[in-house]
Amino acid sequence: MSHYEAHLGHARDFYAEGNYEAAKAAAEYALSCAHSNEGSEARVIQAFALRKLEYNDEALELLRNIIQTEPTPEACAEYALMCAERGHCDTTCRELATRAIAEDPDIASGYIALFWCDSTDGQYIDALRNLRRGMHRGAEFSDARAFEMVRSWCQECCDENRCQDALELSSEVVDLFATFDFIILHARLAELNGEHRLAVTYYKQALMRLRPGNLRTDILEAIARIAI
Repeated sequence: MSHYEAHLGHARDFYAEGNYEAAKAAAEYALSCAHSNEGSEARVIQAFALRKLEYNDEALELLRNIIQTEPTPEACAEYALMCAERGHCDTTCRELATRAIAEDPDIASGYIALFWCDSTDGQYIDALRNLRRGMHRGAEFSDARAFEMVRSWCQECCDENRCQDALELSSEVVDLFATFDFIILHARLAELNGEHRLAVTYYKQALMRLRPGNLRTDILEAIARIAI
């Protein structure tokens, strides 16, 4: 085993353990003794470790260099995601994410990058489907952030008298997140669209999470109203 391979193995192990400082150092050691045909994986681990350590500018620059020289699906997807998170959801961002997924359909960050691109373009259903794909592959996304975005999109639809579209949006994520806020939103949209059986189902799920109080009373009244 070469010195490069040994240090690279340590970098992989440290990264998997969540020891990102050590992973960064081991990747740098690997690069210091890499031959001309080696180094691509070590550079990717170094970039990912920098990202985890919140050296975001350095990580972005390193990823940019990687995709210009020895692009890998991981580097392309992560670079696309970092660009998307900074609001740079342009054609290049979408193309890199799509390219990464074409090479590795299980790469979670590529789907999250597409989620941001789709949401920026107002393609909300496509955005939520990509969010679901990313989360099913291990991506993390804040429940609270997702709810605020979906609630805003649903309100936009309702303001434009597209209430059925709003229900379709909530249907994409209500079981993915399954929080109280999403359940109530979905129940109310179902009621608004005359889907009373569906509304009662989700109102009852919400009741199971509530203690006696005004909100519980409101939900019971809603169930009574639409069950008539």
